[in-house]
Amino acid sequence: MDQQQFYDRLNDRMLRYGASPLDQTQVVTITASPDYLASYDGQVAAIVACNLLGRLSPSVQVGFPDIPIHPRLPWAGRSLVEHALDGMRAADPFGSYGTCQVTAGDFRFHLGPDGHNTVIHGSGWNAYIGPGPSPLSPIESDVGIGAALAVVLGAAHLFRTRFGAMTESFACNAWDWTDVPKPVEFSPVEISLGHVMTAGLGSVGSAANYFLALATRDFRASLIDHDGIGIHNITRSPIFTDAHAKVDMAKVDAVAAFLRRAGVEDVAVDAVALHESALWSLREAGSTDILISAANEFNVRYHIEMGFPPIQFYATTGRNWQATLMRHVPGAKACSLCVFPPDEKYAPTTCATDGSTASQTTVEEKRTDAALPFLSFAAGLMTAAEVLKLNAPGYPFSAERVMLGLKDQPLLIGTPIPHRTGCLCEGRDKSVHKAAVAGSRYVEFVGRAEVGR
Repeated sequence: MDQQQFYDRLNDRMLRYGASPLDQTQVVTITASPDYLASYDGQVAAIVACNLLGRLSPSVQVGFPDIPIHPRLPWAGRSLVEHALDGMRAADPFGSYGTCQVTAGDFRFHLGPDGHNTVIHGSGWNAYIGPGPSPLSPIESDVGIGAALAVVLGAAHLFRTRFGAMTESFACNAWDWTDVPKPVEFSPVEISLGHVMTAGLGSVGSAANYFLALATRDFRASLIDHDGIGIHNITRSPIFTDAHAKVDMAKVDAVAAFLRRAGVEDVAVDAVALHESALWSLREAGSTDILISAANEFNVRYHIEMGFPPIQFYATTGRNWQATLMRHVPGAKACSLCVFPPDEKYAPTTCATDGSTASQTTVEEKRTDAALPFLSFAAGLMTAAEVLKLNAPGYPFSAERVMLGLKDQPLLIGTPIPHRTGCLCEGRDKSVHKAAVAGSRYVEFVGRAEVGR
């Protein structure tokens, strides 16, 4: 395959979205304030910036000095610059990636609270982009979520304005998903999460696992997806590479390999759709603590809800430059079928207590899988952030649905998810559902009233 064929396939989903690739001749140079780069938050920002910008552009240079990777991150002690360059080159073997000082004409993507006239800065759960210096208060605990979110916001600005000046500022937080920074010191780093099952390892599911692993390797992972990796998947996932696409590697195998290299010891895979998965259908009651439901085929929501899921998180990317996070707590308000009703032509409408006799649908939903790289990163990050907050006292802190809009100046909106009249969950026996998740790590949330904003 020649270079033009590679880029045609690489940017296929971006073009389907209605957006054009960035100018390949415009160099993006990533720089960072030295003190910020030495911190956990700063290194998360640097790693995510190189990963995301390297998938947005084939002309990215590392302009920050090389230091060892932070001891609380995967790959601790390794060269930060070498790790960043290896990742960019693995995703795009035709790109121009290297190290150099920022020069006239470069678009400077500067990480940290100061050091340039515009900054991309994350501190704790808070994120800021705009003219420097950053107004964010320093957070002492290691978090990383705000740092990654700031990079996503900065990348969206770069893409939307086509390297335009960052003249307007925007600050927000990933704690309660509002545009008011919060001085929260809770750290998810190295916290034990329990058993995290992911159904769907495409762009959002792979990104969610990527961001989880940046914070902690103390979880058991079960990965379910029937699909292989194509070149068009590379730009929207922080894990997939050209080498994966060349051999049509199963998405579950690529994510599993990443998690194991990062230090997650217990990883199980099932390269089938959810309704065919033994990991899902034969699991013991209470054995799965969290479900990241990032699949969108084979009427997957129906099969999830028929299976009495534990607490469930996922995020979607939309056609109007938005990522929308959703949370479903067993026995509290709406289920996922309230948001995504099944295809009535194929999905049975029996009560959820009749799972043993309900027929199974294997009809795949055919729709264009189009999205922008930073939207997929945003959706995965938002999903991971909610999982990482589960151990914080007082959780949840936001409405069960949160939309991040990036088409213009960033926008955060939280809304409740209304129950859908006639949904399968109306006939579901809540006591049976509670028994199905009894023993799971987060069973305390079952039936608890949700936060509404």
